[in-house]
Amino acid sequence: MRVTLSEEQDFLREAVAGVVAREASFAAVREWTDAGDVSPADEMARRQGWTGIGLAEEAGGQGGGAIELMVLAEQLGYGAVPWDPTLAGCLALPLLAAAGPAAAELAAAGVDGPGAILVVDGGRPLSFPGAAVADELISLTARHVPGAAAAAHLIVAVDAGDEVELRAVDPGAAGVEIAPLPLVDRTRSSAAVSLDRSPSTALGTVPATALTATASLAAMALAADSLGAAARLLELTVAYVAERRQFGVPVGSFQAVKHAAAQMLVDVEACRSAVSYAAWAVDDGAEDAPLAAAVAKSHAAVATSRVADRALFLHGAIGYTWEHDLQFLFKRVKSDAVLFGSAAAHQDQIATILGV
Repeated sequence: MRVTLSEEQDFLREAVAGVVAREASFAAVREWTDAGDVSPADEMARRQGWTGIGLAEEAGGQGGGAIELMVLAEQLGYGAVPWDPTLAGCLALPLLAAAGPAAAELAAAGVDGPGAILVVDGGRPLSFPGAAVADELISLTARHVPGAAAAAHLIVAVDAGDEVELRAVDPGAAGVEIAPLPLVDRTRSSAAVSLDRSPSTALGTVPATALTATASLAAMALAADSLGAAARLLELTVAYVAERRQFGVPVGSFQAVKHAAAQMLVDVEACRSAVSYAAWAVDDGAEDAPLAAAVAKSHAAVATSRVADRALFLHGAIGYTWEHDLQFLFKRVKSDAVLFGSAAAHQDQIATILGV
């Protein structure tokens, strides 16, 4: 399935692509990652209002939903643009807006400045670590929390049966430890978060089903990000094999190279279909949205990894160098494959949903 974008959604796609080309080229991404400071990308996202995608306009956001987030994710993946704090905000703000007045104020504030992020375990399908709460003090440990280092508020989801209570923790409060994790993919910003009897504030509750929808949204967004990176890898590879010459002819004229490039195209387009359907299903609140999101994430993890491997192979030795732009996209695809759950983890989810 391929989603036909509305005029507004197509305008968003063109606008994001234009900003990425002007302000977040590979040269800029290289400068940010070499310096170990990707905050200019966060500032760019806030300036463009991308942090408000998914939050209703009357709540201070940009409106839109899963399809708009898919459009944004694909274009940022295409450029290997750092956007973990923006992604974390896009997941957190709609939940906060639904939790009550106090939470909605945090959501609106997060559109224009450092915002609230969900404390989640990014090493598995979106899940919320078990939090112990006593006398408003909260304790938990979570690894690979995207965007945690740039957060103004840490949002913890506490299981309350059919509902989930959202609680806010100040990153500077007692007992809070945020330890950035060194990653091979420097466009990512992940951290280990530990709360040891840290003071927290109750913000309100949301239905437990809201967290399921957020988990599906996260899986779809990561699949879309990976799709964008894979599409760019294909473009770079086709251009390279058309230019690189051996025995007096372009290597792209060799049948084996043509077949490899064709297989890359098949993987990209199949991934696009899975991501498009998942975005529509999540946006529509379809009953099979969790299944569609798990299928998109598991398929993207496998298919785009194949694209990345073939791109590296067809570039030859130059593709292995730090100086070549290919490495940003290659690493992005590989980190997307495991963030918020590997292919195997989502395949387990698929089996559970289907009862097999």
